[in-house]
Amino acid sequence: MEFKSVSAKMPMNEVTGFKAFCERKGISPAGLIRELILREMESHIPSTVAGKNKIYYNREIDSFTWAIERDSEEEIEIIKNVSPTFLENLMNSLVVSLNERAAFIGKSKDGSVAVPGVILRGRK
Repeated sequence: MEFKSVSAKMPMNEVTGFKAFCERKGISPAGLIRELILREMESHIPSTVAGKNKIYYNREIDSFTWAIERDSEEEIEIIKNVSPTFLENLMNSLVVSLNERAAFIGKSKDGSVAVPGVILRGRK
């Protein structure tokens, strides 16, 4: 098998950060670049797919895994070993943002949904 190098130009501060990231992960920069390229090449997921968020709790290590269960029944792991504190913070941020959106669109009743403006134009 023949091998060939690939490269990319990056600002020095990004190279320094990348090398530090690789050290923390315990992988060489070349190994990580290769892994990322191969993963990206194997990715055939369309930009829009239907599915549901799934959160699984691992009691043994007191952490969570976040996955997407596609309507095709394929499950894609988004991130694992998520701390309870992170999820609590994420949940609070989501609630704040969803409440801000509800106020913006004038939602005041449970179960109501945003209605496209084009449907309501010209009606009172």
